[in-house]
Amino acid sequence: MEDLSVAQRAALAQLIERCPDGAVSQLSGLAGRMAGDGAAALRDLIETEALDRRRRNIAFAPLLPLFQPRADGLPGLEFPSAALGRLWRSARCSEPELLPQLDRDDDLSRMVADRLCLSAAAALRDRADEIWPEAESQAEATRQAHELAACLDLAPTARRALPHLPDWIGRSGPQTATELKPALRQAAAIAPDGAGRLLEMIFAHLEDARSILRVAALAASGAGRDLGAEAPLGEGELGGFVDDILTALARRAAQAAAFDPVAGGADLDAFKADLDWCAETLTEIDLVLPLKADSVWGKTVRQARLKAALSLSERFSAAEQAVDAVLPLERTALVGRMTRPTPRLDGAVEAEVAARARALAAVVELARGPAAVFGCEAERRQTAETLGDRLADWADEAMERLNDGQAADEPAARKRIVLTAELLGLIGAHEAARTVRRRLIASAAASRASPPAA
Repeated sequence: MEDLSVAQRAALAQLIERCPDGAVSQLSGLAGRMAGDGAAALRDLIETEALDRRRRNIAFAPLLPLFQPRADGLPGLEFPSAALGRLWRSARCSEPELLPQLDRDDDLSRMVADRLCLSAAAALRDRADEIWPEAESQAEATRQAHELAACLDLAPTARRALPHLPDWIGRSGPQTATELKPALRQAAAIAPDGAGRLLEMIFAHLEDARSILRVAALAASGAGRDLGAEAPLGEGELGGFVDDILTALARRAAQAAAFDPVAGGADLDAFKADLDWCAETLTEIDLVLPLKADSVWGKTVRQARLKAALSLSERFSAAEQAVDAVLPLERTALVGRMTRPTPRLDGAVEAEVAARARALAAVVELARGPAAVFGCEAERRQTAETLGDRLADWADEAMERLNDGQAADEPAARKRIVLTAELLGLIGAHEAARTVRRRLIASAAASRASPPAA
């Protein structure tokens, strides 16, 4: 590969500049396996771009999450990703001699990073039309550009505050608010809405959106307010976060309530994820957000909890009916006219009936944990115990009849007993399931070892 011309270098530099961060890493690996002067030149270009992006990420660290949507889908402050590169190019051109200082991890590096952020804010205010990517609405683009400039003004405050974020969400005690209080006061001094904007920046750094409730609780207590009072909180910068969390709670509780486990393509993992998320959110709210029962937030939480509990209760009842459908009984004579119900072992299990029993039995076990938060764990546990007893008793009698040669269709009988073991496992009765399977294996071995009848 020949050395690159000036035009080729310029074209490649522009192409590499437009690549996302992950693609730059892949290009570096590919270039490393190439030989020749041109390959060396390409590696130099890639290394230069990678260094530039590391410096960009250091300088704009407090704002980086704002340039990508939240993974959990919750609303939050967000700017177009294309603006990040343009903004950095504008900032680095203003004082290029400062860039090498970003390679150090010390106070000077942080001072340089703050200075570059303030330089970027000034550039946005002076030349927003040159930096901001094209948008359908010029007014909206201008508004977003000025919002980003305001966030850049807060970058020095956020840079000092964010290292304390693990303490704020770790419930280490009231003393953890000591760094949050001055940060919010300083942000409010920079701009009237600075405290709310700083909380938005903190929120963007949280993978679990619900952790903002802990930060909000500390912020409210730091301001001499009661987070659960709701009225003053809703008027300020903290109420919006609670509204967003409760909106997501209501949506996911409705999803869980509407889930049909026996429908084709039903995703039990997604259902379990909704249950767990709602339960964890309700637990978090109970810990940090003591709500008044007659408040809007209190009603939203109560309705979500009730909706999840009622839907689970319906599924527990449906699970009992579905399991009964795969455990057929018949009347067997005892003495005279006396009879008793015993397992009927003839006939195969219908695939649809078996699938319904499996799906609903799985729901009984999936609800373990979340049901306690929703207030229906006692019912869930009773359902699991009832189903476990029914399945184990039916399998026990069925095995006795099978071993006594009373099964007209032995293969069908064994399949039905295998199904009972599977259902026992699905409801969490693993030891009972193993017992049924061991007895089946022993019965099959004995049947093969027995000599044929004369």
